[in-house]
Amino acid sequence: MAQMNFLNEQKRLEALRSYSILDTDEEADYDDLTEIAAAICDSPIALISFVDKDRQWFKSHYGLDVHQTDRCHSFCSHAIQDPEKLMQVEDAQFDQRFQDNPLVTGSPDIRFYAGMPLLDKDGYALGSLCVIDQKPRVLTQIQQKALRTLAHQVIDKLSLRRNNRELYTINQQLTETNSKLREAEESLKKVNTALTESKERLQTILDLVVEGIVITDGEGNITYTNRRNREIFKIDEKKMLTLTNVSPEFNNRRLDGSPLPPEEHPVTMALNKGATTINNELLVSDQYLNSIYLRMNAVPIKDSQENITGAIGSFADITESYFLQEKLKEREMSLRAAISSADLGTWRMDLQTKEFFASARMKELFGFYEDEQISYEDVLGQIAESHRDKVIAVAEASLLQNESSELEYPIVRYHDKKLRWFCATFYAYKDPENPKIYFFAGTTADITERKLEEQRRSDFIGMVSHELRTPLTAIKAYTNLHQRIAEKNDDKMLVNTMGKVYTQVKRMEGMINGFLDVARLGEGKIQLNIARFDIASLFKIAEENSAVIINSHKVLFSPTDITLLDADKEKIEQVLINFINNAVKYSPSGTTIEVSCITVNGMAKVCVKDQGMGIPMADQPYIFERFFRVESEAMRGKKGFGIGLYICKEIIERHQGEIGVESSEGQGSEFWFSLPIFQN
Repeated sequence: MAQMNFLNEQKRLEALRSYSILDTDEEADYDDLTEIAAAICDSPIALISFVDKDRQWFKSHYGLDVHQTDRCHSFCSHAIQDPEKLMQVEDAQFDQRFQDNPLVTGSPDIRFYAGMPLLDKDGYALGSLCVIDQKPRVLTQIQQKALRTLAHQVIDKLSLRRNNRELYTINQQLTETNSKLREAEESLKKVNTALTESKERLQTILDLVVEGIVITDGEGNITYTNRRNREIFKIDEKKMLTLTNVSPEFNNRRLDGSPLPPEEHPVTMALNKGATTINNELLVSDQYLNSIYLRMNAVPIKDSQENITGAIGSFADITESYFLQEKLKEREMSLRAAISSADLGTWRMDLQTKEFFASARMKELFGFYEDEQISYEDVLGQIAESHRDKVIAVAEASLLQNESSELEYPIVRYHDKKLRWFCATFYAYKDPENPKIYFFAGTTADITERKLEEQRRSDFIGMVSHELRTPLTAIKAYTNLHQRIAEKNDDKMLVNTMGKVYTQVKRMEGMINGFLDVARLGEGKIQLNIARFDIASLFKIAEENSAVIINSHKVLFSPTDITLLDADKEKIEQVLINFINNAVKYSPSGTTIEVSCITVNGMAKVCVKDQGMGIPMADQPYIFERFFRVESEAMRGKKGFGIGLYICKEIIERHQGEIGVESSEGQGSEFWFSLPIFQN
């Protein structure tokens, strides 16, 4: 099996090198594809990568200023192992294949990767068309389809490039052949008696060339045909010498299928006008009525008095190349359809001339008519004043730092004055054909419905939560009153009952506070009370609370050194308690929960590890999203609204920290967050 794999790899490398693409200059056609892939997939990096023996080389590297990397670190080397499928790595930090990869742990900080193998017609995966992001994510079905279409486009361009190179070689050979034929003609004029002696030698030479050769007399009757000519038309020599260049057997046609008039045939033009014709394309049929596309050259044969005595025609079968070009046109139409289905508005601006180009969809989004000429300033003028300065600042920063950026903002459409919300990207790039010309470009998507839904949900949560607090406060007060009366009367059953009621009231109070936190986060009203404290003291509080409240699990707190943080102690405690409570909730009774804190690169990393059910890999990228809950049989009996981890994420990120999870389904989970340590 190893030998077979080695042989397959050798054949794949031979196939790759047959395209002569490695270490070639950058080309606009390929750069356009990576730019489109990045725009459609909403990713900062897009690459056309070819996997060589010890490296992966980038024909186009949009958003990444390198030309190649070692193959041992290559994501694409994994992608080509299954050449029929799109490979997605949702979060490289949690993928065992890549979590130690220097391209993940260092620049360019890869988190997300999606690569569609570049599969040529012989079934060899030459490399991949891939998109990369520095954040975990998953491509939509539309984006996956577009990426596959673009990958086919790359292969089509490669094949067309190789065919064009072969055709160029053929034309060179045709030119050389024509030169030899002209030399032969001169020899024939001088030594007619040597014609018979040299005929077999000349025929042997012409039979070796890869082009079809035909020689006619002054009337167009075929007097000579080489082997390649007969192979193309599948007609034997005896019958071929009974035909003319315009015989019905050839069924000469224009490329559109209409009959080719005899006077337009290249050989006829050489006979009638005495002119050399080059690169004429026509459609013919072989003996079995199969259509063939030819590219033909023709030169007249003249005697010493310049009288035309015949013509020489040389031609190449370009059928495969022709259909490849037609297929390329279809791919381009599919590409345009993919862009249209993504419903994106696109624009670019020449930074030297300030000329602004906007797509029809871009104009429509901003409320302009399709035939209106608009400028960059016109677009900025439609942005709501509350966000305009921020958008301009982000755009200018993206331009100055040569980095892509993304943000959301509202606009007021130009003609109908309707309010809409957009998600926009900005990025700068050089003209591939003229590096001195810079462009500033971007994409725009309408997210109004999502924004309205978020606002409605936030308003509803805030309203309901506020309305629930008043009766809940009264219930809590009455519960405390009855509990004190029961304690005074030594009514143990009532004390116990009121204790349970109080626990449920506290649980509901916690849920309401969670909903209010969600509403405040959405409104940007949550406040942080920053103060310096020792995280060891926070561990002590949590350990004491766990000892009193948790009796179903063993909670172990690792010893923690003095670690000073500048943070909101109450909010960080809320995150830690949430992690511990979740560990209790989603792991079997009697198991151990481990709580620890370590210092790594100036960050305090707090981890809560359980022995519970674990989280499916497919759900892990969404576990911190608002209202997300894992849907599984094991979760059916678990209550919750999917807001606790979302609030934890918001709290940690507002402290300039990071939050994450490492989990294997059925083997437990380890939730963690890290915060900057106070530096003296």
